[in-house]
Amino acid sequence: MFRTQDADLIGIPGMFGEGISQWHSVSRLLKTHWYHLTVRAEENGRSTELAFMVEGEQKLQRMLVAQDEQAFITDIQVVTPSYMNSKGIWSMEPLAKVTIGVDKDGFEACLLEVEDGAVYHNSHRPGFRPDLLTNLRPIYLASMIKTA
Repeated sequence: MFRTQDADLIGIPGMFGEGISQWHSVSRLLKTHWYHLTVRAEENGRSTELAFMVEGEQKLQRMLVAQDEQAFITDIQVVTPSYMNSKGIWSMEPLAKVTIGVDKDGFEACLLEVEDGAVYHNSHRPGFRPDLLTNLRPIYLASMIKTA
């Protein structure tokens, strides 16, 4: 999840809208993947883009379900730590598919397929095998978003 520090707050809470605060920076403690979403919002003939940094598949799924004609996702990328992507660095890549499943010990695991076909998982279990996951539930396919 993302953290903020009071010193990084811009202005006063609510000055940019009810329930909204602006921050100079956010941080993370855990080396876990997260999603970068581009959302196009249209209102009164005006269009603007917003960037959302989303933690976890439940929040991603809520954002996907909440889309309508006035606010819709145009791009999703996944940001993965080096242990997931085997590149030695954090990486942000276009997302193609997200699937949730259950491993042989009954623990939930997430499979992330990126645009170039690579598949990452978030399991830390020794000997984890994605092909043995059961109860597979795709929660995102690239075709679920509008393109420009």
